[in-house]
Amino acid sequence: MSNAEQIEYWNGKVGDIWVQMQERMDTALTPVTAALLAAASPQAGEMVLDIGCGAGETTLAVDAAVGEGGHAIGLDISEPLLARARERAEALLSEAEFIAADASQWAEDSGFDLILSRFGVMFFADPQAAFAHLHGLAAPGGRLVFACWQPPARNLWATLPLTALAHLLPPQLPADPQAPGPFAFADASRVATILETAGWRDVTCHSLPFAMRVGSGADPIADAVGFNLKIGPAARIVRDAGIGDAARPVLAHALEPYLVDGVVALPGAVWLVTARA
Repeated sequence: MSNAEQIEYWNGKVGDIWVQMQERMDTALTPVTAALLAAASPQAGEMVLDIGCGAGETTLAVDAAVGEGGHAIGLDISEPLLARARERAEALLSEAEFIAADASQWAEDSGFDLILSRFGVMFFADPQAAFAHLHGLAAPGGRLVFACWQPPARNLWATLPLTALAHLLPPQLPADPQAPGPFAFADASRVATILETAGWRDVTCHSLPFAMRVGSGADPIADAVGFNLKIGPAARIVRDAGIGDAARPVLAHALEPYLVDGVVALPGAVWLVTARA
């Protein structure tokens, strides 16, 4: 999927769904967000660029950390998500700035002390060129910190729904593991090569396993089923196949073993990637 296709995709129905699911996603990704911000360690007075900022969770957090002497800019291609981010900033009286732009080309500012991203960098059509461009936006010695998914086999939140529903779905063609998408950066050695070739140094990839919370409330299983039919690799395939009603009981059965103390949580794993300009 090219950058143009990604822009069209995230400004359509998917963008609206993610706005509806904003609070749920922020909750599901709480462990990742905490680890990302700890690794990024934003300091007072710093200039920060957040790539693929979505509804603004990480941008707002770093803007609060850098204070009045610093500034955080969030870039995203999804107008619906950016509208939600601006609403949140207004409610928090935050000075964070949200801009609709393709980060692989945006160049309205530079000299960033920190460039970070929570799952926003795996969708570039040409990742090496994109990271070379981002390197040019960083201050000398500026930090790059981002989270990306490890292989699907380590992310049951993504694979379990597809496995459970396989008998209801048409045959799926094998995906190109390096094509733009959630798991494009699953290979840590490939990520390191891309970044080093793009000019970044001191590249490290730290493994972070975590439990992704997908269901809670009065009926955690039903909540988890609803989550999986809106977000994740299975959601679009189920919608396109028109099997939502048939999928619900199958997913409910598959998710039952992961209900513990009123919460449905599935194993996940990310790379926390750090580098310097």
